[in-house]
Amino acid sequence: RSGNRRTATRVRDGAVQKKNNWAPDHADYMARSQSEVRIDRRSPGQGYRHLITVAHLRVLLELLPDWEDAAAGLDAVVLDSGQDRMGWCDTGVVAICAWEQELWWEDCSVAFYQEHRVVLDKFEVERSKVGPDRVQVRWTEEQARAFQLLHVLPHEIGHHRDRMTTRSQRRIARGEPYAERYALRVMDEVWPLYTRHFAI
Repeated sequence: RSGNRRTATRVRDGAVQKKNNWAPDHADYMARSQSEVRIDRRSPGQGYRHLITVAHLRVLLELLPDWEDAAAGLDAVVLDSGQDRMGWCDTGVVAICAWEQELWWEDCSVAFYQEHRVVLDKFEVERSKVGPDRVQVRWTEEQARAFQLLHVLPHEIGHHRDRMTTRSQRRIARGEPYAERYALRVMDEVWPLYTRHFAI
């Protein structure tokens, strides 16, 4: 027989959920708009770890100079599992991906290094060339956390703002250059406050 079928009822928060209830969960920020921005922390996944706690994230969001505007249309900020990217932005959701277990980047491309040199200089991250087009980046945990909070997260929020300031509010129009400029501006504005709340 075709159609959706479940073999058992689901229990959530001690309550049995109804069978065959296929309406989206009101708490599912990927399916429904939320009344306030939710913070979600997922498992980092094998070989990865979270350098950011929910408490870190709450402090950082309070420091953002234009958080009220940036949060318009935002349903969730996610500390996501480790992936082949540092973060992502989807409709109404921005995410920071978990860091690899090893802090140092042993084989970073020169192109990436040059693109992010201003950020690495700001955090005084040690690095050295290990080949014609490769760089070793020797992060401390505090520097890597700052990179995620002050660069990766604002970059993804920049993509969200890009979408929300288009007429349709459905597509990212100005792409990577807009998100990168937004992230650099946020980093410069927040940096003095960041150093009062976080080790670096």
